[in-house]
Amino acid sequence: MEEKTMGMGHVPSFKWKYAFGLTLAYILSGFFCIWHLSLPPDNSSLLWLPSGIGQILFMVLGYSAIPWILIGSFVINTFYSFLNHHNLPTLNTSFWGTTFAIVDVIEAFLAWKIVNYLEKKNKFLFFTRNAQLILFFLFVCLVPSALAAIGLVSIEMFKAGKLFPLPVFFKLTTYFTVGNSIGLLLVSPLYWAIKNKNYFPPVKRNAALSVIALIAGIILFSFAKVPSIIFVTIPVLAILAKYGNLLYSIIGAFVICILLSLGTAYNLGFFALHMDNDTTFETVLFLLSLVFVLLFSTLAFGELNLHRNKLQMLVDETVNTLEVSEQRYRVLAENVIDVIWVLSLKLGRFTFISPSIYQLRGYTSEEALKQKLEDSLTPDSVNRVKERIGIATKEFMSNPNNLVYYYDEFQQYHKDGSIIWIETVTHLIKNKQDDLEVVGISRNISKRKEAEAIQQATNKRLDELNATKDKFFSIIAHDLMSPFNTLIGFSSLLNRQSAKNDMEGVAKSAKFMHDAAEKTKELLKNLLEWSQTQTGRIQFNPETVDLPSCVHEVLDLFKETAEQKGIEMKLDIPNEGSIIADKYMLSTILRNLVANAIKYTYPGGFLQVIAEQKEHEWQFQVKDNGIGMELELSQQIFQIGTHKSEAGTQKEQGTGLGLILCKEFVEKHGGSIWVDSKPGAGSLFGFNIPIK
Repeated sequence: MEEKTMGMGHVPSFKWKYAFGLTLAYILSGFFCIWHLSLPPDNSSLLWLPSGIGQILFMVLGYSAIPWILIGSFVINTFYSFLNHHNLPTLNTSFWGTTFAIVDVIEAFLAWKIVNYLEKKNKFLFFTRNAQLILFFLFVCLVPSALAAIGLVSIEMFKAGKLFPLPVFFKLTTYFTVGNSIGLLLVSPLYWAIKNKNYFPPVKRNAALSVIALIAGIILFSFAKVPSIIFVTIPVLAILAKYGNLLYSIIGAFVICILLSLGTAYNLGFFALHMDNDTTFETVLFLLSLVFVLLFSTLAFGELNLHRNKLQMLVDETVNTLEVSEQRYRVLAENVIDVIWVLSLKLGRFTFISPSIYQLRGYTSEEALKQKLEDSLTPDSVNRVKERIGIATKEFMSNPNNLVYYYDEFQQYHKDGSIIWIETVTHLIKNKQDDLEVVGISRNISKRKEAEAIQQATNKRLDELNATKDKFFSIIAHDLMSPFNTLIGFSSLLNRQSAKNDMEGVAKSAKFMHDAAEKTKELLKNLLEWSQTQTGRIQFNPETVDLPSCVHEVLDLFKETAEQKGIEMKLDIPNEGSIIADKYMLSTILRNLVANAIKYTYPGGFLQVIAEQKEHEWQFQVKDNGIGMELELSQQIFQIGTHKSEAGTQKEQGTGLGLILCKEFVEKHGGSIWVDSKPGAGSLFGFNIPIK
């Protein structure tokens, strides 16, 4: 958890209140150590608090701290000389006081420079990691203290005018080193404790103060009753480190160091009870160990709590993010129009269906989840789904990392009983249990399918119109031209015959011209009716039609033609009966079918018109024993543009429009028309008209 190092080496603008306040604390702490924490006969202090305050002066004031430390140290050393020798300051004592003060300045200066270097090289806030504490203790406390101790002992030897024995030199140097180190380790961390107070999580203030009070009580109790109980403070320090922060641990360390030093100085407690020549060293070493362990434990717990809190924040943030994401996806799934679903291949059922299924099929999510695949899809769609799943499973197992989407269209049951078209987009995944699942999205495409059907019908209609156009031009170019050629030819012949007064020839020519005119009239009539059906201008006017009368009227039109060709017309219809139909269209249908039967029946043959009332429809049939037709022709006969009209048994010509009109008019009534024919066996044309 990296943080940018704050500019600890940066020295703020000079502030007199800090200079006076810290210098006063420097002097008073020195007086306190000399007066109350000294052990006779050498009057050596158990711990030297001014060393730590000197470093704080440098941290706060920078180079401006030098004169203030010199003043403070000079006052303390002069007081020390007066206390030991009971004489007023002289030039000699002032010199040695200044010399000792310079050593103190050098010690604090070295500690300041080393800590500045450590801060710049460290990527974390200083005094927030145990590694920093170890470096601080080794290079900021021990090294400057050892150098200062060597200087102080050397000055003492110079004052005494003799060299101390090596054991004495080593003992004094070690003692001063440990004493100054305690001062640095105990006091100077106050600077970072205040500076970084918001870095670590909030502490349990009351609990920390209670533990400090407990420690003080244990020490005081050891003075009065059980000296060895002092060692109970060691595990209690762990409790203080857990509930406090660096500031409270320093306060606790102050309480321990001051009380134990006072007890030892005044012959109280465990160390005073075992007083000997090494008691001072043992005491300061014990104090140094307690302070280091307490600070180390505090930073360890602080770092642990910091990481735990940040980890908890990260977990909470992740949980919140997941909850927000889940809520967003849930809202999306619940409000999206498309249906999101998951099908378990192992269970063979749906494990999730979004609420939008209600808009799609009329079922709630709970109802839809109870349905099997076979209950929701049509049989054909179920078979295609299973086929698709089989293919997709093989592809997935061959390459699980390749995400493939499948697009399909199926038919699904709606709750109201209707069938809807859906489009699906699916892919396969493996869930947490390593089971295959199909994740899909479905949407209603019924309207699109209807639009496609309309488009297909429109395209078909356009094709028919194109065929109609081609047929129309064919009739204009060929069928309509033939009668006019006949009229022109026989009219020319008629002129020549009349000039020769050939009345018999004139009569024959007139008959041919009449027949040609009749054919032209019939052709134009069919063309007119057909064009009206194509443009929608012919009106469909259903009415109650007397069926026997309508059929007889049609047959009467062909009575003479049938007699001339020797064709017998049979009739099999009810004597009474009515039908709801457009009389004009019904007559046109029957007229065209009867005309075709006469045209394609050999002389001496017959045709039969049958009308029969069924349960829901009237069924009509026109049968003949004429030439019949091939199956291929019978399948095309009602389609415009697919065939040409064949000549009759006596070379009668037609337009091919008659049967097209029949189909159009039958379908106007909601019925259908068909043909059953074989070559040489005649034909049967039938149609039905629903009973309204």
